[in-house]
Amino acid sequence: MRLKLSLAVISCLVVSNLSADASENLKSAFTDGAVNGGLILHNQTQNNSGENKDSGFSMGSIELGYETGDFNGFKAVVGFRSSHRLSEKEDGDFNAGIDGVDDGYTQVSALMHTANISYVNEYFTATAGRQELELEWLTDYNEAYILGITAVPDTTIVIGHSDRKTVADLDAPLEDYEDTGKHGASVIDIKYEGVDGLVLNAYGYNAKDIADWYGAKVDYDNDMSGITAQYAVTSEDGNSADDGSIVNAEIRGKHSGISLNLGYITTDKDGGIGSMDTAGDSINPLEDGNQVYEKDADTVYTAIGYELDRLVLSGMYGQTKYGSNEEDELNILAEYGFNDEFTISALYVEVTAEDGDDDYNAIKFLANYTF
Repeated sequence: MRLKLSLAVISCLVVSNLSADASENLKSAFTDGAVNGGLILHNQTQNNSGENKDSGFSMGSIELGYETGDFNGFKAVVGFRSSHRLSEKEDGDFNAGIDGVDDGYTQVSALMHTANISYVNEYFTATAGRQELELEWLTDYNEAYILGITAVPDTTIVIGHSDRKTVADLDAPLEDYEDTGKHGASVIDIKYEGVDGLVLNAYGYNAKDIADWYGAKVDYDNDMSGITAQYAVTSEDGNSADDGSIVNAEIRGKHSGISLNLGYITTDKDGGIGSMDTAGDSINPLEDGNQVYEKDADTVYTAIGYELDRLVLSGMYGQTKYGSNEEDELNILAEYGFNDEFTISALYVEVTAEDGDDDYNAIKFLANYTF
């Protein structure tokens, strides 16, 4: 009887101590967490051809975020941004966007773009909630459930589903989360990196009642050069919709701070890329690239870049022939980081459209201070 009583008392003490330790560890996870944030100033103007009015706006934004410390593999992250219009050239430019056209999105002055809980161990990472994703066709901020499996050597397998998404770029008004189709989009993405410099990537996506799309990508980089080859195809669910496809090939080189890129993108003659960009995209290299994903589009682009200490200079020129039409785009970027916290950049964009009345050029300025 005493033995049983002693065991019961010891068990209670152990449970009590474990609970106290767990409580203390949880408290430490919050007190050891990190706060981050930023102040952003953005201004852009666009000069339009023909009878289209010139447009532009400026805005200021504040960013705040918090990440807890580790608690038995668990971690929580939140991120918030608020943006305020400072000026606009024409009434409605800020709400409609720089092109003066209402894109149909619900714009907001404040957005919690990140709010998730994750669990990490040596075999996998699981994240649920609002998070930023960088997959081939699942990008930007998503309300998603993502499982990243690392149990296989040199291989990462990502399985997930996104219900809603938003972009939340630093140089644009904030847009609220919107549904990714009626039923969201699911993904399986497999990457193998067992050979130095080589990344093999195969993926498949499903957006119910919209389309399925599949693809493969090969990247190889060394100290002096690199290549990319990618192919993807869609199977559209709509009976009247043509299936789409895309091919992207790129070669690049770098030496003494100078980089050179040459690439080619082509889409399906009848379907373009179909519904492949339902949940995001990552191939289009141009700032605007208005016609890159159109039907029967062939894009050739070249880029040059130079880095010297904290200064980054780059230029890109792209020409897209789509059907019997053509559009050219020039991007010139200058970026300077005064230190690890404060960066300024200026971007010039010039588009020569098929219809001369649709030509435009834009200048975008961004100052970003992070802490």
